[in-house]
Amino acid sequence: MGACGLLVGAGHAEGYPNPASQENERPGTPDWELVNPALQHEIEGYADAASAEPGGTIRLHVSSASPRFSVDVFRMGWYAGAGARRVLEFREMAGGKRAVPKPREGDGLIECNWPISCRVPIGADWVSGVYLARLTGTGDGKQSFVPFVVREPIRREATARRAPILVQVSVNTWQAYNNWGGKSLYDFNSFGGRAMRVSFDRPYATSAEAGRGAGAGEFLSVTHASPAAGWEYPFVRWIEKEGYDVAYATNLDLHADPSILGKRKALLVVGHDEYWTRLMRDNAERARDQGVNLGIFAANVCYWQVRCEPSSTGVLDRTLFCAKQADKDPVANTERDRDLTVRFRNLHPARPEVALVGMMMSAEDVQGDFTPLPQARGHWVYANTGIAAGTTHAVRGLLGYEVDRSFAKDKTFARFSPPRLTVLARAWVQPLKVDRPPTESTIYVAPSGANVFAAGTMEWSWGLDDWGAPELRSARSHPDIARITKNLLARFLGSAPKPGPRSPG
Repeated sequence: MGACGLLVGAGHAEGYPNPASQENERPGTPDWELVNPALQHEIEGYADAASAEPGGTIRLHVSSASPRFSVDVFRMGWYAGAGARRVLEFREMAGGKRAVPKPREGDGLIECNWPISCRVPIGADWVSGVYLARLTGTGDGKQSFVPFVVREPIRREATARRAPILVQVSVNTWQAYNNWGGKSLYDFNSFGGRAMRVSFDRPYATSAEAGRGAGAGEFLSVTHASPAAGWEYPFVRWIEKEGYDVAYATNLDLHADPSILGKRKALLVVGHDEYWTRLMRDNAERARDQGVNLGIFAANVCYWQVRCEPSSTGVLDRTLFCAKQADKDPVANTERDRDLTVRFRNLHPARPEVALVGMMMSAEDVQGDFTPLPQARGHWVYANTGIAAGTTHAVRGLLGYEVDRSFAKDKTFARFSPPRLTVLARAWVQPLKVDRPPTESTIYVAPSGANVFAAGTMEWSWGLDDWGAPELRSARSHPDIARITKNLLARFLGSAPKPGPRSPG
C-alpha cells in the first residue's frame, strides 16, 4: 500500500480575499477528466470517509484488473476554466482484483471491506472543496474517480475563521441511487428487489451514458436521469469563478456536527438532496431560526428520512437505512418513532419538507422553462435582470429533472407552509401520464430574518455554467440566472444587489 506521493503547489499566496478565491488563482490542470472510463469494473474504488479535515488522511480501497495503478488527486473548482487542480499524485501502486460481495439476506446490504490500497494525506493547507481521486490502471489505461470532501478545520475558539457560505454536498442521495453490486434503495435499478441498507464502503456505479463521471457519484453525472449531466459540479465552477468565500461539507457532516453551521451567513443546497436524517433537518431548521439563510438551488429536497448506522466493523455513519414503509421499520410505534424512515411528510407528527423549503416535489422526468410571474418582476431577486426589464420572458430549459411547487393552498399541507411565502416564478410541465402540474420558485423570510429561497428545479446550476454540454446535455447558461443568484447571495451576505448591466434577455 502507498503512503506517500508528490505534493503539487504547496503553500498559499497572500493578499486575496478568501481561501477559495486564492486557491483559484493557482494554475489549473485541464486534463483532469477521464480519457478511458472503466465501464466494466476494470478499476474502481471507494474512500473510507466521505470527508476529512486538513491534516487528516483519506484511505482508498481499490480493485484493479491491472497489476499496478496510479492516483491523481484533484481539487475541483474554476481555475480560469481548467476546472480542477492536481494537488497530489501517486505512481506504481500495487493493484489487484477484489471480490464483489453478495447482497446480505434480509436487507440487501452490499459492503466491500476491501483492503487499503493507498493513503492520501490531506495537506494542512488544502482548501475546503470537493476532491476527486482519479484511478488509472497502468496496464489497460482504464480510469475512474473516487470522490471526497475536504472540510474546513474544526476550530471552536470564538476568533476562528469560517467561510460565510457553506455548500452541502449531497452524498446521501448519491448513495441512495448507487446500485453498485446490484442494489440501491430503488427497485428500478436493483436486481431482485431494492435494498433497505446501502453502504458507503463500495464504489459508485456508472453507466455508458454517464461514463464521463465514472465513480464520482452524482457530482459529475447521473445514471437515473435524462439528461445525464450532474448538477453540483457546474455550481462549484460558477461560485468559485465569482470569487465567493465558500466552504464545503457533506450531508454526513451536517448530521454529525450542528456547529458546522455556526458563524455562517448561508447554507446552500444544490441539485438533488433528497435523503436527510432527522439530525440534518433539526440542525438546518435551528440554523435558519438563528438567522442563517438557506439557498436551495435544488428540488425534491429533504424528501425521505434515513438513519445513519455503523459499518460491520463499527465505523460510524457508513450505512444508510431507509425502509420507506413504516411497517418494515423496527422503530415504528416505539420511542424512536421520530426516526422512522418514511417520507418526512408521513412522520408522526408530520414534518413535510414544505415547512423548511417552502415547496415540495411536483413532478419528475420533465423539462420546462423558468417563467417569472409578471407581478413578481419588481422583486429584489430580479434586480438588474432582463426579467425586471421585461425583455426576458422565460429562460429555456431550466426546469427538470424533478421540480417543486408551493402547497400554500393545499388542504393537507397549507398549515405547514411558511407565512409570507412569495411565488417568484411559475410554469406548467408535462410529465408522463399525469396532468400538467405547476412548478414554482419561491422565497420566504423566517421570523429570525433568514431568507429561504427555493429554485424548485434540480437544473438551476445549468443556468450558471455550461460544463457537460454538449456531450451530456444542451448548453443552458443565462445571464439572468447568474444575476438572480448573485442578488440572493448579496442579500444572504448582508448587502444590497450590486448594480450591473441589464441582461438583453
